[in-house]
Amino acid sequence: MKLADLVAALSGAQPAGAALPYDEVVRGVVADSRQVRPGDLFVAVRGTHVDGHRFLAEAVARGALAIVLEAGSEVPDGTPALTVPNTRVALAELSAAWYGRPADRLALVGITGTIGKTSVLSILDVILARAGIPAGTIGSLGIRFGDTVHATRLTTPDALTLHRALAQMLAGGARLAAMEVTSHALVQHRVHGLRFRLGVFTNLTLLEHLEYHGSFRRYVEAKLRYFDHLEKGAPLVYAAGDRLVQTIVRDRRGVRPVGCGPGGTVSVRVGRPAPEAGGSRVIFTVRRPLPRLDGGSVAPGTFTLDLPLLGRPYVRNATLAAAAALCAGAEVEHVQAAVASMPPPRRRMQILHRGRFTVLDDTVAHPDAISAVFEVAARLPHRRLHVVYAIRGRRGIEINRRDAEAIAIWLRRVPAATVVVTASEEATDAANWVQAEEEDAVLHELRRCVPGVEYRPRLDDAIGLALGRAGRRDLVLLLGAQGMDGGADVVARWLQRHGEAVSGERGGGH
Repeated sequence: MKLADLVAALSGAQPAGAALPYDEVVRGVVADSRQVRPGDLFVAVRGTHVDGHRFLAEAVARGALAIVLEAGSEVPDGTPALTVPNTRVALAELSAAWYGRPADRLALVGITGTIGKTSVLSILDVILARAGIPAGTIGSLGIRFGDTVHATRLTTPDALTLHRALAQMLAGGARLAAMEVTSHALVQHRVHGLRFRLGVFTNLTLLEHLEYHGSFRRYVEAKLRYFDHLEKGAPLVYAAGDRLVQTIVRDRRGVRPVGCGPGGTVSVRVGRPAPEAGGSRVIFTVRRPLPRLDGGSVAPGTFTLDLPLLGRPYVRNATLAAAAALCAGAEVEHVQAAVASMPPPRRRMQILHRGRFTVLDDTVAHPDAISAVFEVAARLPHRRLHVVYAIRGRRGIEINRRDAEAIAIWLRRVPAATVVVTASEEATDAANWVQAEEEDAVLHELRRCVPGVEYRPRLDDAIGLALGRAGRRDLVLLLGAQGMDGGADVVARWLQRHGEAVSGERGGGH
């Protein structure tokens, strides 16, 4: 593209420095100075830890055709430049233009909330595939379309990665793209310019990302930016049982609310009889017509969903995904067949091994998720319980203390023979490295209430300790967010070393 065409996509841009070569062809749009090649347009983004304005000279030395920087910043002598109010916004605008605005030709589905986004996205993906609706997904499990999977560092990728993915999906025949929308992405303008034709709001809970937002109020304010990205009249599927979300949705004009839950005023009533063996059966009642993206509607009616999932949060997530799929164009029979046959979600109440003893793995990132796991553990027949908990690194003292408090409360009701805490020192990256004060908070809270709590710095040592003590008909819980992500591999290696075949639901990409 010519520089002039890209500049036309920018809002509030002003020329600065040397004369801009508007007729020159731009070879690429880059936000990392180390990746600049001759002829590239470099955008200096102020990151959380690194400011791209520090590397303007490097970008110029590498041959940048021009640079984009924030107003008030110093332009290197003799460099063609554009100043903008916010380079994150500029990067999103340039990314959309560079890739031919693929978002304008796709039906976008945005999924937000504190927890449950990944599960909802994964289940929705399975249903849409069964319905024959070509769709791509973007989230914490990567960028997915058909048989192609690309890992991403961020749940909601940077704007360049995001628009490139949408362009590839569109070129591959996708009609719809569903994505997780995080509070970080909203604040950092990664989804600037995107408009969602269908929304899903899972919940809003206390203590999440206090290390970034600073307070729950600011976290909620960040989440409220999500509504700026919903098209007027877009269906918004939400968990009516979450009072804060219900209040927020009630106060929003311009969306078509689709509340899901057990209440009497919801659009979709969810009734849940006793859990089935290894899963849950849900009574799903559409009480009033649901809007579809094609302009039609889903007629009222009642049907059942048989889910290969355990736990209250997963029933909620599956029903939200089912309602969203119906709005997106799936038929009831597609929803039923898909959820009954879908692979077990990875690290979502996942049975890793069912043999001499049982190993259950779950991403518990919040006290409510911890309660959901122990509700299931209390119902599963077992002789003794062994718990391995991975501390949630770089999330602050308060969330770690509250998580430990939730575990301690449940261990009074469901006593454990082994409770071992780990910092997963060999299994986490710098972004999730456990801080000393976080470790102290967890151990202090657990040891204050639970006798015999042990600590192992390494994840493999902690899991090995619990598995070594597990006997016939025992239950082992692996609990933790990023710090426990490698738990399944540790279990598999341990079983292999001890001559016991892995027998469980290792799960697929979902």
